[in-house]
Amino acid sequence: MHQPGERWQYNVGALVLGVLLARAADAQLGEVLKARLFEPLGMVDTGFWTTPANIERIPNHYMTDFGTGELKLQPLSAPGEWATPPVFPSGAGGLLSTADDFLAFARLLRNNGTHRGKRLLSAKAVALLTTNHLTPHQIGTAGILLDPKGWGYGMAVATEPDEMSTFPGRYGWDGGYGTVWFNDPHRDLIAIALTQTSDFLFNGGRAEFTTLAIQAAD
Repeated sequence: MHQPGERWQYNVGALVLGVLLARAADAQLGEVLKARLFEPLGMVDTGFWTTPANIERIPNHYMTDFGTGELKLQPLSAPGEWATPPVFPSGAGGLLSTADDFLAFARLLRNNGTHRGKRLLSAKAVALLTTNHLTPHQIGTAGILLDPKGWGYGMAVATEPDEMSTFPGRYGWDGGYGTVWFNDPHRDLIAIALTQTSDFLFNGGRAEFTTLAIQAAD
């Protein structure tokens, strides 16, 4: 679609890297992540699929119909779909998790790649994950997904202060189904909101949550 480095393209790079990671490890991507991250961090509920007994723990997904204003159940990603392994484990998305599990991962980054005294990620890897690598031109052509942020390796990174923070360096990601996560290293803050409604991202919920979390840490 574009020449390498010409502009930022959502998802594509992570899809390719997931394939390369699996090939380098000579194992399925889920097995690599489980051995390197999930099991050491105690992330027992994280994976590309789960057991049938866990299906009732998964909430349905809702979003407002813009034509009628009615909040509607969405057919995509129904709980039952998670009972079988995916044909293609995606490095760009598709992991099932919980607030507790994701907090363990967020703490790993906050602690510069260590967990209970054991190093799981190198300090260099954490820095690469959480530092912007885009040029101003690439950020400017990225559209609404990044505005007004840059991009590390797999997550958005605030490149300058904004209306929600007086410091740059906040990193994380907002999920399309109504989830928000960010680490704010200047405040030693981890903030996670997991909802089941996409409206949370555009009806003011995301902005209010972010503002209140930052205010509570100040």
